[in-house]
Amino acid sequence: NIINLMKPDSLYNHGMRPLTYSEIEAKKYGKGWTRGCSKVCYYQNSMKRKTAGYYYTLTFTMTFQYRNDTVYFAHCYPYTYTDLCRYLSALESDPRKKDRVRRRTLCQTVAGNNCDMLIITNFTNDQEAIKGRKGVVLSGRVHPGETSASYMMKGVIDFLTGPTLKAKTLRDNYVFKIVPMLNPDGVIN
Repeated sequence: NIINLMKPDSLYNHGMRPLTYSEIEAKKYGKGWTRGCSKVCYYQNSMKRKTAGYYYTLTFTMTFQYRNDTVYFAHCYPYTYTDLCRYLSALESDPRKKDRVRRRTLCQTVAGNNCDMLIITNFTNDQEAIKGRKGVVLSGRVHPGETSASYMMKGVIDFLTGPTLKAKTLRDNYVFKIVPMLNPDGVIN
């Protein structure tokens, strides 16, 4: 049981199951994170909140396949700082996207990690035309546990740097400044 949850409804009531990762299955079969568990249920419990209402509980059953295994549980597929760095490196080395995206370091974090920012627009135009465009700022991963935000950000970046006419129209008219992971220290630690 996981208690002290606050949302009155959850995707767990609509078929979602927790993710599991077995170190033994990863070593033996190369298996990564998978949706596992059975008897998944999310419900209001009897613990009152200080303000108003009640807390909620997520309960599920897990059958462990191996002795002395270490098994991890997660709500969402993990997305690490390393995942982001690999993605951004691949993005900036893609020759088809060289006139669409620039990677900059917004700042160094307290722990000395780069906080990256992407600038997405049509860079083939002259500087005056680019300066005249309206700006759009997007940021993700303010809180390190919001891993789904990284996947959403990746989708936005893939779309904006992609070949579609809609993406080109957006790049021709706007400058997007995107900070895909605003809190890399929290994600790392």
